[in-house]
Amino acid sequence: MTDNLFEEMDRLFHPQNMAAVGAADRIGNMGISFLLGYQKCGFQGNLYAVNPKTKAKNFDTYDSVTDIPGPLDEVRVAVSAKFVPDVIRDCVKKGVRCVSIFTSGFRETGTDDGKAMESEIARIARKGGVRLIGPNCMGILCPESGMSIRADMPVMKDGSIGLISQSGGIAISLALACRERELGLSKVVSYGNESDLGAPEFLYYLARDPKTSVICLYIEGTGRAEDLVAALKDAAGKKPVIMVKGGMTDAGSRAATSHTGALTGASEIWNAIARQTGATLVADTEEMLDLAMLFTLKGSPPGKNLGIITISGGFGVIATDLVTKAGFDIPELAGQTQAALEKFIDVPGTSIQNPVDMAAKFFNYQAFPEIFPAFDRDPNIDAFLMICAVEYLTFLSSQADKFATFLVEAMIGAMDAMKKPTYVVLLHTISEDIRLKQERFFIEKGYPVFPTVQRCLTAMNRANRNGQS
Repeated sequence: MTDNLFEEMDRLFHPQNMAAVGAADRIGNMGISFLLGYQKCGFQGNLYAVNPKTKAKNFDTYDSVTDIPGPLDEVRVAVSAKFVPDVIRDCVKKGVRCVSIFTSGFRETGTDDGKAMESEIARIARKGGVRLIGPNCMGILCPESGMSIRADMPVMKDGSIGLISQSGGIAISLALACRERELGLSKVVSYGNESDLGAPEFLYYLARDPKTSVICLYIEGTGRAEDLVAALKDAAGKKPVIMVKGGMTDAGSRAATSHTGALTGASEIWNAIARQTGATLVADTEEMLDLAMLFTLKGSPPGKNLGIITISGGFGVIATDLVTKAGFDIPELAGQTQAALEKFIDVPGTSIQNPVDMAAKFFNYQAFPEIFPAFDRDPNIDAFLMICAVEYLTFLSSQADKFATFLVEAMIGAMDAMKKPTYVVLLHTISEDIRLKQERFFIEKGYPVFPTVQRCLTAMNRANRNGQS
């Protein structure tokens, strides 16, 4: 990696203007989709359409990028593969910094013609000083800069999670999942076939990006194994790096090869790469985002002693089994804690042991400011699991949504006074719309939320093994 690579890469995430080659006013046209996406997300620079056959409504349209007046930083290409080499030549003439190629039909086809064409565009770009992303990719999404990857994407929340994905579809799904959960993004990139810029460069950049605190990587394979290992080790030495490897089985490996034309390799190799570099290899994108959320909001628990707070004794019993199997301990609460709780949680159906079963006293929200600090002062406990379900948040109220919000606000107000971390498990049961709304509210206030106890414990264990918090 060169000394000026960070500055060179940073400019790619902050262009002053963009042109989409192949933009046309047709449903499903990706060129116009890129332009509309930027417009929707508040991009402040100039946006141009390039199409010699038709004009794009509401955008200045030119026959070639060389006809566009003034400087041009970024070009997104959505034309047939056979036209791409000439587009890259025009971008070289224009002095474009970066070209993202949505077009497929290159190395991933497995044909000699596809491989040769990809080599040609890489050679033209390299000789002309243009950086390529792709082909076969969605390119860059950057909330801070108003950069988007599709017209129908919502405006993303600005934040500190960086996503690198070889797959365009995975990049879109991860970004949307973050938006759904109120998790903010710093940068997202889909890099496809890695003809030029790929995972090593984007890892290097995000490791040094002050806006990024956690890096998520979805990768199917690479033809640059040494560069990737070095970049992973460098990045994981600075920030948590969470990796999903697509194609870990023989069948998955064949699918990955046909998708991006990348060399994949056996699962043992990728497990070894994770161990050697310090990256955390997880099973799927759900686990990836759970762990990213944990790092972003609360980090790993400071110890193995957990306190469980629940409204249902049954949930507490199940959680106790899961917590114990996951390698955590559930110690008895200290005598002073039990004495303090007994003032508020002392009716049939409750328990002031660990797990604490609040039962009907869960609705005694006026006592939350005294109950939760009592938990926090317990010398035997390192962190807490708060387990609840929507049917309890909405109990005894015809105004279910409003009552749920009221109770959650009361909980958060009391939890904010606690020094020890609290992890929320808001179970999937009923009223998913209300559950999701309250999940977002917890996350917005800085509390990680999981739909199952097992997913919470998996993330906590992964975070502990990563060694960063």
